[in-house]
Amino acid sequence: MRLLFSISFLLILSVQTTTAATPRIINGTRAKTGQWPWMVAILESDSSSPSEGQFCAGSLIHPAWVLTSAHCTEGETVHSIKVLLGRDTLSDKQPGEIDEQPGEIIEIKQIITHPDYDHDPENPSADIALLELAKPSTQPILRIAERYSDLTQPGKLATIIGWGATKASRYNPKYADSLQQATIPIVSNEVCNSPWSYNGDIQETMLCAGFKAGGIDACTGDSGGPLVIKTDLGWQQIGTVSWGEGCALPNYYGVYSRVPLFQEYITQTICKTEDLLLPPTLQIEVTEQQVTASWTTVNHAEGYQFYYAPYSAPVTEVTFNNIHSFDIGKQTSFSAILKSGTHFYIAIQAYRGNCYSARSNVGTILIP
Repeated sequence: MRLLFSISFLLILSVQTTTAATPRIINGTRAKTGQWPWMVAILESDSSSPSEGQFCAGSLIHPAWVLTSAHCTEGETVHSIKVLLGRDTLSDKQPGEIDEQPGEIIEIKQIITHPDYDHDPENPSADIALLELAKPSTQPILRIAERYSDLTQPGKLATIIGWGATKASRYNPKYADSLQQATIPIVSNEVCNSPWSYNGDIQETMLCAGFKAGGIDACTGDSGGPLVIKTDLGWQQIGTVSWGEGCALPNYYGVYSRVPLFQEYITQTICKTEDLLLPPTLQIEVTEQQVTASWTTVNHAEGYQFYYAPYSAPVTEVTFNNIHSFDIGKQTSFSAILKSGTHFYIAIQAYRGNCYSARSNVGTILIP
């Protein structure tokens, strides 16, 4: 383990009044085999085995890209780290097994740290990084929650996953060999910033999750791993493990990078020309209060994101500050009966994985 991680961990356990950016699952349960196929273990390249080399985690968001936390890449190069995919256990063999565990170990081609990452070990903002793989992985990818989706509302239940410490220990924290998971509620930034919690340190680009009483949390070794939420169309990532005060302490929730706010940056970084889709063409039909929106099918699209915002003419901040979206899957039409006086803009984007087309033409709905 690198010096940065050792010092941070000892400081946070010995001085509990200091808010430190600790690579931070306490009281989790073992994940089912194959349950999280896009989960990534980040290893030191010179380690003799995955169980000895794992120090951070990540998620596969494109066949050739892994999303993790920027502090996991501090002091690292493309030669000093590699990633392990397609494995639930880190040890090469389990009791009673003859063959080695399956999985892929892939080297790194490029490390891209978010340009706004501030390197502050006590309160890291824009704490995300992207690892380009030397070759594409064959594992399924995890979708990132779209920037304007409502998936990070306080009270929603999310799941943390990792191979990190299962108990907060001052010396030699014991890491999990089998992938662990735990379910925790999302907490508002206002609650997380209260005087009895982080007292104003939580920024807009951060997201808190956990219980006021503590007890369940990410911990050392889980950094960079995904915070995910279940939708009708599958799991989506809303956070990466970033920092926090200790592990599973009362009033001190886990702090995550708020991934949807970085979705457009991530998409622009990882999506190449061959990933791009043509935009759909939107049509709207209004019959009294019945509205039907339909759009053209886009070749190779895996689904569509539906956007809506209040109408204003000329367009003002009332529109820009109230954009919402939801994943409509493979549907190519949507109907609703709206109340009198409803005025909306709507638009559609096609997506494949985490790569999006340009938005469609904007439709206007004006119900008398």
